[in-house]
Amino acid sequence: MAIDGLTTKQLFDPTRDDLFAASIALALLDEDADPALDLVERWTGRVCGPNPDSDRRYPWPVGTRFVDLPAYVPPRDSWRAWLPAEEELRIRERKAFEARLLLGPILADTLELLSRLADAGDPNAVAILRTAMPVMRRDFARVAFGDHARADTWALWNLARRPHAVRRLQPFALAIADTLGARARSDGGVGVGDRFPFHGQALVSVSAQLASGLLALGIQADLIGKLVAWVAKQQRPDGGFGDASQPSDALTTLVAASLLAGIDPGWDPSRAMRWLESRRRPDGVVVAYGPEAAWLTIAVDELVERAARPFPRRFAWPQLSVEHLDRRTGLPFLGYLADVERVFDGVPALHHMELEIAFLDLAHFGEWNTAFGMAKGDDVLRFLASELRRIPDSVAIRDGGDEFIVVSAPGMGGLVERMNAFRREFLPRFLVEFGAGATPVAARVVTTTAKGPELIAARDRLGQAINRVKAVAKDPGPEGVSEAV
Repeated sequence: MAIDGLTTKQLFDPTRDDLFAASIALALLDEDADPALDLVERWTGRVCGPNPDSDRRYPWPVGTRFVDLPAYVPPRDSWRAWLPAEEELRIRERKAFEARLLLGPILADTLELLSRLADAGDPNAVAILRTAMPVMRRDFARVAFGDHARADTWALWNLARRPHAVRRLQPFALAIADTLGARARSDGGVGVGDRFPFHGQALVSVSAQLASGLLALGIQADLIGKLVAWVAKQQRPDGGFGDASQPSDALTTLVAASLLAGIDPGWDPSRAMRWLESRRRPDGVVVAYGPEAAWLTIAVDELVERAARPFPRRFAWPQLSVEHLDRRTGLPFLGYLADVERVFDGVPALHHMELEIAFLDLAHFGEWNTAFGMAKGDDVLRFLASELRRIPDSVAIRDGGDEFIVVSAPGMGGLVERMNAFRREFLPRFLVEFGAGATPVAARVVTTTAKGPELIAARDRLGQAINRVKAVAKDPGPEGVSEAV
């Protein structure tokens, strides 16, 4: 994000209670963790109010009342509802209106930031999460009732785009998705408004936000397909998206384009990206309402960058809660492959796309376990999982024991070459990790190609193939062995 020539890092001011300081720090995190660490240190030890509706119930602000807004945020008296039909509602219920807009992105981005820092060992983030999580659960429980379709799916969408956040709050994401998903089914596969001024009207925002949540959770794949198909048809001649009879707006265009860019290989993002770019002020800021300016500008920047990639590199993989990940390796279990298969089976645009899939095991792993014990064997499995995560444009799955699956993104070729590179590099990295005198292990790999709805059958074929390779290559040498099926 750049505003008047300033970079995102220069905009960050940890001494100010910016509503979206966490979003800015999160955008910087991969390049520089210092701003995030400074911000979290500032939050540490703050006393939060017990009132569940207070803007000060967290160490960070969640409302506009007590904050000194940055200069790039429009003046308060200029804030208007981005959907003209809601302006009367905004005036009458300003605090609730703003909370519905701001709370979802603030909490999702802050939880993502804290979770990533906590996973990296930051004690301040760990301590803040311990006290903040009960409050977050209460806030997201409020939107799990499904009594405000647009606001509730907006909260779901913000969780769905943040992998760590949706994993920590997955029960609430599931509750929102299940409630609104059932309603969309009864409405013929489209998200419908349930509040004034959109009661009973089919809404792009609800449909796109719900589909994104279902996709992130890997559930109700057939409904995802219906929602995606309907949203794609709603793109306006100007390239944007809007709700009902309202003009195209930045938030609806953001959620619709984010969905289609990650799930529909036939959809061209360029028109929607041009529309979003046309919404920028001369200083580069994108504004829908007012106080969300930094967040929305970062979100648009991220989408524009993602939409410019080839489809395989922007494909949206389903997410899983911590409870559904293998505790030894942190990878999903085999059931995840069935979830991915259902998504491909339920989304027409994906139905005929091919994926490359690999199956591998470790030669001499049994000897390692015998020599060093099961605990050291688990260390090897964890190391193998971390190495498999490094394979680009793919997802790794634990099949069982020392057997793993790697699935390439749809339409992304070259998995054989990537697995061969993995196989050659694995032993040297293994010896660095466990010592030059360690009993060597090597990867045996078989690969094939299958359409998305046939992934489980492909896995079964590869399981048989790896058994043949094991019989022939009991000692495959330091670089392992591979075979295409």
